[in-house]
Amino acid sequence: MTLVEVLLAIVILGSALAALLGAASQAIGVVKQARNYETARTMLALVEVEKPLRLEDEITVGEDGGSFQDGPPGWRWTRKIEAASEEGEDDEKMGGLYLVTTTVYWGSGSGKTSSEETVRYLYVPENVDGKRTLKPKGL
Repeated sequence: MTLVEVLLAIVILGSALAALLGAASQAIGVVKQARNYETARTMLALVEVEKPLRLEDEITVGEDGGSFQDGPPGWRWTRKIEAASEEGEDDEKMGGLYLVTTTVYWGSGSGKTSSEETVRYLYVPENVDGKRTLKPKGL
């Protein structure tokens, strides 16, 4: 009877240890994912610092992208600008309203690509030259 009790205790201990290892592994994965999303938010802000729309000569519809010079390896970004209003509409009808989508991509070790994005509306009035720009005069 004692040998059966010892074997049963070892089986219970082994299954509990396996469950603990699985939970610890999952917790480490969640921490890594949270770190990646936090880094992605930082990289989204870095896109706005390195390539601000305020310094563009004219806001145009299109897509732009690149990688980060001092950022983590394998991380890249895209920015898509779409017209949220029809060109030619006057300002009362929201002419010059753009939808700006900025996305940061990164790859995990398993080959899976993850991303984080921000979507915002940007209103750019037409200046006296007929251009839609946020660039301050004199720059």
